[in-house]
Amino acid sequence: MILYDANAPGPNPVTVRLFVLERGGLSLDVETVDLASLANRAKAYRSTVNARGEVPALRLDNGKIITEITAICGYFDEVAKGGRRLFGETPEERAEIHMWTRRMYLEICHPAVTWWRGTDAGENLYRGTRVLFPEAKRNNRLLAEQGLNQLDDDLEGKAFIAGDRITMADIMLFGFMGSMIAAIPWYNPPGRKNVAAWYDRMAKRESAQKMMSHFDSHITN
Repeated sequence: MILYDANAPGPNPVTVRLFVLERGGLSLDVETVDLASLANRAKAYRSTVNARGEVPALRLDNGKIITEITAICGYFDEVAKGGRRLFGETPEERAEIHMWTRRMYLEICHPAVTWWRGTDAGENLYRGTRVLFPEAKRNNRLLAEQGLNQLDDDLEGKAFIAGDRITMADIMLFGFMGSMIAAIPWYNPPGRKNVAAWYDRMAKRESAQKMMSHFDSHITN
């Protein structure tokens, strides 16, 4: 397998790195894509890896390309040799974890990152390669804040989003929050005590210390 990783700590690459570090039982080669020069938007990458120009992507041993972070992480969860499943062990667990993962993405991650993409920093990064919506910044912030308020209630009495252990739902949200916390100042205010406590628990994990750096050319864990 070849994972196409980014040389910058964007939320999508960070989420997959965090999953790999937490999952265990994986061995894969890595190719680093230069986001600063928009190598992922160049014809060479789009014609041979991902036509949508997004990173990360995963090339399987048979040459097939898998994109989208939940699909990549789900594949890793199935093929890992050893380690602990992060999408659940039973049909009920898997359904619940998928539910929470989708909630985290739709209710918090997507509107928050769309808010950032509407800033000058986002426009300078994409340089016309993505349609941005700066006029929707206020609505996107309110949507993300609403999702965080709901999560603060949902986390009452729980250590992690889907229960008492880390799952893909935590990895999804922390991958986005942890990589964007400096760029989105309203992401984690102290008033949401349960969210803040969850964030601190995640930030203290060894994987959280490593996720911001791109992988070497080969990783085994």
